[in-house]
Amino acid sequence: MEDILRVAARLGAERELDSVRMADVAAEAGVSLATLYRYYPTKHQLFAALMLEYAADLGPGHAPKQDDPVEAVAEMMTDACRSMLARPLLGRAMIVSVNAVRAESAATRFDLRERILGVAGIDAPTVDDLQLTGIVEQAAYGILSWAVMGELTSDEAEASMRRACRLLLAPWRDAN
Repeated sequence: MEDILRVAARLGAERELDSVRMADVAAEAGVSLATLYRYYPTKHQLFAALMLEYAADLGPGHAPKQDDPVEAVAEMMTDACRSMLARPLLGRAMIVSVNAVRAESAATRFDLRERILGVAGIDAPTVDDLQLTGIVEQAAYGILSWAVMGELTSDEAEASMRRACRLLLAPWRDAN
């Protein structure tokens, strides 16, 4: 499956989503088309899986150490934004695909809350902490959606991401 995702990421970075063919992904990954469809029944599920892999790489081990939990989260989310927008076609394919998969099934979750809490150093989150992280996740998704659709420049998206984290997570600073 790793080869399939690697090939899909490369093709998604080179082409518009509509131009990425599942047959090309299978051939370049060295698997049969039947195998590809067994793991990823649709192209949207394939690119949504890439988004999950991308999100899994975020977290305490991938963010610079910060004493301030708000700045730690802001830095992680800004780095994620910068990384995703470095390959705009792939970023757009992942966002569009996540939307399509969410429309198909309410059970699909792309949850960054654990990663946000980990970067912030919060081991025993309160209900308020969980709500704040959910709002940060929603804001980040909106900012990324606007950016990959061309409504924000990369610089505007990064500044918006940082500001959203600082504003939304201000209660964490007040608690310390």
